[in-house]
Amino acid sequence: MVIILKIVHFLALAVAVGGGVSSAVVGARMAKVEASVRPTLVSIQATIGKLGLGALVLLWLTGVALTYFYYDGWNNLPPSFWLKIIFVVILTGLSVRMNMKTGAATGSSDKVPNNSRALLGQMAAASSFLIVIFATIAFTA
Repeated sequence: MVIILKIVHFLALAVAVGGGVSSAVVGARMAKVEASVRPTLVSIQATIGKLGLGALVLLWLTGVALTYFYYDGWNNLPPSFWLKIIFVVILTGLSVRMNMKTGAATGSSDKVPNNSRALLGQMAAASSFLIVIFATIAFTA
């Protein structure tokens, strides 16, 4: 059971990080294309965002389960774990917000991605890197 949880956890991590990178690439291209192409790119970005959010849900579920399997709860975890959790909460909030913004933009043909969406993406990327760094520190014996 633990091995299956780990596999799902790492696959979800790959989807979440890969989705973030893919979404950033699509977003960067969106500002440079004709207005008629933007709805298609927004739709692609929205799909990537939904997959990424689903991956984050799986990460939460498998992460909580793995915490109980390995550490018998939350009491014996190092400070680096809690720093990781702070950035996971931030990333989850950013993902929800980006999905809301992308969903609101779906179907509009004349909107270039705004600076707040780009900033959210940069913050999500930074959070993702910090999550990996602090998880590595927390779970290295």
